[in-house]
Amino acid sequence: MKKHKWLAPVAFALLVLVTIYVVSRQSATFTAEGFLEYLGSIPAWGLLAATACMLGFIFFEGMGLLALCRAMGYPRHWYRGVLYSAADIYFSAITPSATGGQPASALLMVGDGIPAAVTTVVLLLNLALYNLSLLGVMGVGICVYPQVFSAFGAPAHVLIILGVVLHVVLLAGICLLVFHEKIFLRIMNAFLHLGQKLHMLKGAEARREKFLKIEADYKQSAGTLHRKVRFILEAFLYNLLQRVAVTLVPAVLYAASIGGMKGAGKLFAIQSMAAVGANSVPVPGAVGVADYLYLDGYGSLVADPVNLELLSRAFSFYICVLVCAVLLLVALLTQKASRKCDQ
Repeated sequence: MKKHKWLAPVAFALLVLVTIYVVSRQSATFTAEGFLEYLGSIPAWGLLAATACMLGFIFFEGMGLLALCRAMGYPRHWYRGVLYSAADIYFSAITPSATGGQPASALLMVGDGIPAAVTTVVLLLNLALYNLSLLGVMGVGICVYPQVFSAFGAPAHVLIILGVVLHVVLLAGICLLVFHEKIFLRIMNAFLHLGQKLHMLKGAEARREKFLKIEADYKQSAGTLHRKVRFILEAFLYNLLQRVAVTLVPAVLYAASIGGMKGAGKLFAIQSMAAVGANSVPVPGAVGVADYLYLDGYGSLVADPVNLELLSRAFSFYICVLVCAVLLLVALLTQKASRKCDQ
């Protein structure tokens, strides 16, 4: 691997370390010994439940992608779906605004013989379903526990509202791209024309021709999905389960360590709102932003929320990213070993 390819994961690791240090400093009484004591006080079932939720986050995304691939006529083994998901989660974590996740999944899918046009439609629609499930889980949380939103401070309110707006815009844009190609093409042409008029964009015509070619390639693929509603609903269910799984991590840890089931529902609602707000700032893995929101929200239920925040974030993000990296590394080494055997 070239040296520059190490920059993103190294920068991400440094950002994680800095964030953990900053978070731990938010409590005057926090110590490493105290955190280990807190960890040891959690029953085994709580740690196992958190682990299962974390693994479910990876697994359910992969199954959602495979459901859409089957709809397009390209069934693949469940393990390949898990790898598509692992690539998305890992590279989303180490790149700003999750820009590397979708391309990484696309490379694996195309490598498995799924055409680029089909891959594009599948990933775009899955992203739309993910955003819809994210907003849906948050919506349920607000409806059941409307008072939870006031648990956050003013800066967190801004981030959450901004996150909702960005997710709605992204969801609408993806739906236009997949299901209303003509409308999206007109919008793109208008932006290209405006950029050319303002001398802000060179080679607008070449860009438009390239876009037209891409649009023609996936138009047929998108049309296929119009007749596969059952598979879309199945993929949405998997995306919903994915969101519920990761949102449950702090709730089960809280239930196991602090308050039983009392308050776990409110913590679930807090987590769902914080997850939306965490995506409003283009920071790799939302590191720092997510931690701030979680601490802010958890503080309404826990006197000293640092231990709970660090442990739940460890399961739902840090360990999850590490598991995805290991899965991808094992797949890469297995592939290289298989090639050597074939030679």
